[in-house]
Amino acid sequence: MKKQVKKVTGIVMAIAMTIAAVEAVGNTDVAKAAGLKLNKKNLNLKVGNKFKLKVVGKVKGKVKWSSSKKKVATVSAKGVVKAKSKGTAKIYAKFTGKKYAGKKLTCKVVVKVAKKVATPAPTEAVTPIPASPTVAPTATIAPTATVAPTEVPEPTDTPEYMQEGAFIYEKLDISWIDPEKPMIAFTFDDGPVGSEDTSNAMRIQKVLNEYGCHATFNYVTSKLNNESNKNEVLAAMEAGHEIANHTSQWNGLGDINFFPDGEAIANEIENSRASLEEVTGIKSFTLRPPNLSVSELVFDNCNVPLIDCSVDSKDWMQGTTKAQILDNVRGAKDGDIVLMHETNPDSAAAVEELVPEFIEKGYQIVSVVELFAAKDIPLFPGVHYRKAEYKEPRE
Repeated sequence: MKKQVKKVTGIVMAIAMTIAAVEAVGNTDVAKAAGLKLNKKNLNLKVGNKFKLKVVGKVKGKVKWSSSKKKVATVSAKGVVKAKSKGTAKIYAKFTGKKYAGKKLTCKVVVKVAKKVATPAPTEAVTPIPASPTVAPTATIAPTATVAPTEVPEPTDTPEYMQEGAFIYEKLDISWIDPEKPMIAFTFDDGPVGSEDTSNAMRIQKVLNEYGCHATFNYVTSKLNNESNKNEVLAAMEAGHEIANHTSQWNGLGDINFFPDGEAIANEIENSRASLEEVTGIKSFTLRPPNLSVSELVFDNCNVPLIDCSVDSKDWMQGTTKAQILDNVRGAKDGDIVLMHETNPDSAAAVEELVPEFIEKGYQIVSVVELFAAKDIPLFPGVHYRKAEYKEPRE
């Protein structure tokens, strides 16, 4: 009987150890099998700083965020980590959907206290008073001691989107964006088409400006050949919209029939960049490749980020109606980049409905560079982006 008890006990312990081992690695294995990961595995923050964690990959179901030590670091329902006090904590992303229920990803957060650097007080100087030939020299008088300046706190950590090597749009301003609220980037290709009030471009700008939104306008620089078109670009820049490069023509950069080598690709990008700088004064722009055509050769010879899309309005297709454009864009969600064209009057009409609809739903409509900066995601040269998600820089 005792042997049987020992045998059963041994089996139970073996099962328990197996379960524990599975639980120890199960979360990671399941996440890896699903292609899921966090945009950061380790974070170093100073007290008061924030960082937005995101699950990279296709998530089925919801993500529930939690912290192992709320006194050290908290995390919001949107994954925004806030450093509270010195120490180490773990932030968990737990999946509630049926497929990955109970599984989670982990980010280790190390919180440090910002050091204060005291500026040393200047040494006190003694100034002698020169003696008069008839009067005995007076006693040396020391000046009033100078009060040491207050301690100067060490600068806060540089945001991820501004890290070394990342692309920074010189007109960027995200002060008006709430990073806790969802946002979508609207982009418009193939302009400019003119600055007349009735032009498609100005109709689009008007509704965006009316609702306090921004967008990205990808301009074909061969069309900067008259004052009306140039004024459209300047109006967009003045309103806070992002000015971006769509090259000077419509042939795909990945098409070797038109761009047989890296030099041809680099020259096309540089020549169109220079044309935009001449009009705007801005020196560097993101690039929307014509026809969304890219290749390794393009990546190797592009010195700015390449912007694709995750939502295609398909307004470039012949016969696409306003109703179809609306249907194609209405499904956009947080972090998406929407592709449209300012050359299509149906697109302008659709935007006049889409902007108030998304605003009513609580979305913010922003430019591409604003989308990434507000989510603290860096944009790297030569890297291809379809939506707001972190990608490693090219080596």
